[in-house]
Amino acid sequence: MFLAPGTPFFDRDEAATGDADDDFRAVTAETPDDWSCSTGPDWTMLVPDGFRMPPQGWKIHVSATSENARSILARSWEWLVAHRVAFKFIRSRQVLLRRNGKYGDRGASGKFITIYPEDETRLASVLNELGAILDGEQGPYILSDLRWRSGPLYVRYGGFVARTMKSERGETVPCIEDPEGRLVPDRRGPSFRPPEWVTIPDCLREAVRAREAGTLRDFPYRAEQALHFSNGGGVYRGTDLRTSEPVLLREARPLAGIDNNGEDAVTRLLRERDCLRKLAGLKWVPELIEARVGHEHHFLVREYVEGETLAVRTTRDNPPSPEADPDRTAAYTRWALGVLDQIEQGVRAMHERGVVFGDLHPGNVMVRPDGSVAFIDLETASTDLAAHQIHAAPGFAAPPTHRGKDIDRYALGCLRVALFAPLTSLLPWDADKVDQLIELVEARYPVPADYGAQVRADLTPLTTGDGGGTRDGHADTAPGDPPKAAAPRPTADRPSPAAVGQGILAMATPRREDRLFPGDTAQFILPEGGTCLAYGAAGVLWALIESGTEIPAAHVDWLEESARRYAHPSPGLYTGTAGVACALQRLGRTDAATALLKEASGVEPVNDGLLDGRAGLGLAHLFMARATGDDAALKHATLLAEQLVESAAGRSPRRGEAGLMRGRSGAALLLLRLHAHAPDTGLLDGARELLDTDLRTLGWSAEADPARTDAEEGWSAGAVGARPTFAAGGGGTAMVLREYLDQRHEPRFALACESVLRTALDCVPHTAGLFHGFAGVVLAATRLAGPAEAAAVERLTGRVGLYGVAHEGRPAFLGLENVRLTADLATGAAGVLLALRAPDTAPGSLAFL
Repeated sequence: MFLAPGTPFFDRDEAATGDADDDFRAVTAETPDDWSCSTGPDWTMLVPDGFRMPPQGWKIHVSATSENARSILARSWEWLVAHRVAFKFIRSRQVLLRRNGKYGDRGASGKFITIYPEDETRLASVLNELGAILDGEQGPYILSDLRWRSGPLYVRYGGFVARTMKSERGETVPCIEDPEGRLVPDRRGPSFRPPEWVTIPDCLREAVRAREAGTLRDFPYRAEQALHFSNGGGVYRGTDLRTSEPVLLREARPLAGIDNNGEDAVTRLLRERDCLRKLAGLKWVPELIEARVGHEHHFLVREYVEGETLAVRTTRDNPPSPEADPDRTAAYTRWALGVLDQIEQGVRAMHERGVVFGDLHPGNVMVRPDGSVAFIDLETASTDLAAHQIHAAPGFAAPPTHRGKDIDRYALGCLRVALFAPLTSLLPWDADKVDQLIELVEARYPVPADYGAQVRADLTPLTTGDGGGTRDGHADTAPGDPPKAAAPRPTADRPSPAAVGQGILAMATPRREDRLFPGDTAQFILPEGGTCLAYGAAGVLWALIESGTEIPAAHVDWLEESARRYAHPSPGLYTGTAGVACALQRLGRTDAATALLKEASGVEPVNDGLLDGRAGLGLAHLFMARATGDDAALKHATLLAEQLVESAAGRSPRRGEAGLMRGRSGAALLLLRLHAHAPDTGLLDGARELLDTDLRTLGWSAEADPARTDAEEGWSAGAVGARPTFAAGGGGTAMVLREYLDQRHEPRFALACESVLRTALDCVPHTAGLFHGFAGVVLAATRLAGPAEAAAVERLTGRVGLYGVAHEGRPAFLGLENVRLTADLATGAAGVLLALRAPDTAPGSLAFL
């Protein structure tokens, strides 16, 4: 949705803003004078004057494909305007393609026109009369709705006007009212489930009976476990009811899951069926059982492959500290090289049968219990040896010049790197990354002498006729590909903080209202995304001022003015206005900061976390109290701390509530900072309990023996806490443990910090960012290390050049998944800048800093 073509940044799809040559509005008549018309990023809304929109009720959706959408809209427009029924429609073909695409929202797929009948009488007339006009038209099945007969009309009970509420997880979700007037979530999942208090109208009873009758009665398989969902359908583990043997069921929805070739999920399923037939008997390929249709959806049934994906095996088994554990590293290297040999043999055998895999990556390779490998998910496989790549996983997409067999060879070269250093998604951004990654692997793993030569050979296309080169004299570029224009490299492998800061400033777009600096997709999803500390301007400006970079006053003005525009601010530290207030205070705008924090304090936090809950809000108030001497802010921080202790005592952590941002370490940090402000033994005791709970949730054994010589013995197998990622792993929590240890000795806490530090010093994360990547590891290592580890921290920091790429001659960094450049604090260059300046940053300046 945010991989707009022609830019190296995440952004709204430019085509969705209204290409005059591709705007569905152009096929309609002029809006009547007594109607109002408004247009947003995706929809155009039309309402007759005097129409009072009900808050909720039975709405009608009209499904369409990109081929018949214009015709459907023209006929629907004529009827709806004539009968004065409010409606909206998708404004352009590009938006409709995105919604019907392979990675579109399953709950929204197919929805082209939404109609708002004011009552059940009008509902019946629209269904009967407009349904007759559109009878016979096709469109993707709308999973969240009840189908009206066999045409493109569907019905669902839900909200007519935009209303939201906070869910139990703290997410902003659409809502409706129940009969008692309480707000409840307006669930839009992939199934028709009206609220239990709603009575089905008489005009829909026939449709309900038809839906109940449309079951897979003659289907000889039972789906038992959903393994994966996409807009094109699901993948399930099941059982053959005739033999009791396990099977895998791949579902394909007609006209849905459209890919870059314009093909739907059914077309890909049938092509996979044909390829499996050609590959029958190969030990690397699961056996095809059959392909059949069941209740409008198509199913491919094949052998179920026991085992784990290569992605799971490498993530779990690749030593976190290769240089510190040579025996384990050598064993892993032997295993990985053996797997690569099997994959190479399997790919060669496929090619000999005239089939190209087309989507080879660790998630599409299963490792069976006996150690053999099997290729799964062949939906993009092809018998066309000149075919270009339809889609690929990040880090395994071949250059657009590659065709056929060369696509698989390129992916094999990426696999040779990724099994040791999962950073192949950097390759399209800088040709020199190949040499850097090979050098990294050869320095850390006992690979053969010809390892580098094998990688380079696989990454270079060998053919220019069938199976390689370009087709029709040009190369195709998928929408998600980064720009291919060459750019000058930074002048040094390790960019200076000053250079990173200037690179960030060069990306600024002060004329835009939605964002000042390019960042993660959260900028376009969260209400305060463009301004907040984690993803917006506040965090970037904070990092710049902490690094000593001169900030234009216009940028600070932008932040202050943007913060004033929020009618209903969220109180969060990192994703809401509390963090923006702290940044404005740090930037010298005290009056604006005070007013903004006061406004944020009037909103009840939805959880206890540091990211967007009570712990973060409390730290914001404490920061303001220290900066301004405001006693009221100090009292508010103390009150929030008391609430956090009480809340923690009353319940156990939920799933996902661990680590610095969402776990109890954030609350412990608030207590520790309050203790530093006004020493109180009770605050230390409370912080100890919170940290102990978080450590156990992260996987640290309560029985860990401080006398052990192996500092990693305390972590359970696969523990999240053993990974030094900042937000969800042990890095952030260990930094809070370090603050506790500065006040009081606790052997178990010291051992946990030692373990995290040892892993961090030898870690090569997947991305550069602060919350989940390299910058967070560097910041944690810097805080945890003593004088004895200073040289090791310096070596770790020296790896920053591995993650850097060039943008307009300046150093830049990629965000999550390494698919777009970001400048924000959580995922991009601002976080890297903060990590590079970590030794010079005051430890108590804000939250984790």
